[in-house]
Amino acid sequence: MKAAVCMNKSMDTLLIENDALCRQLAKLQARASELIQKRSAEVEQLTTVVEYLSAELHDREAMILFLRAKLQEFRKIAELQ
Repeated sequence: MKAAVCMNKSMDTLLIENDALCRQLAKLQARASELIQKRSAEVEQLTTVVEYLSAELHDREAMILFLRAKLQEFRKIAELQ
């Protein structure tokens, strides 16, 4: 009889502990989901910035090539005079 009572207490203790752990797990999962959403939004925002800066860099490189070509043209004109 004592063994059955002791076993019941152990089982009750385990069930209480299990319930507490399940609640903690649920909180941690909610926090992890929240962090994943925030990080995903940050990644999306940074991707947009990278795309913008990449386009800016491309435009500047194109402008540099254009200006170098114009400079060569002006140098050739200057040499002819």
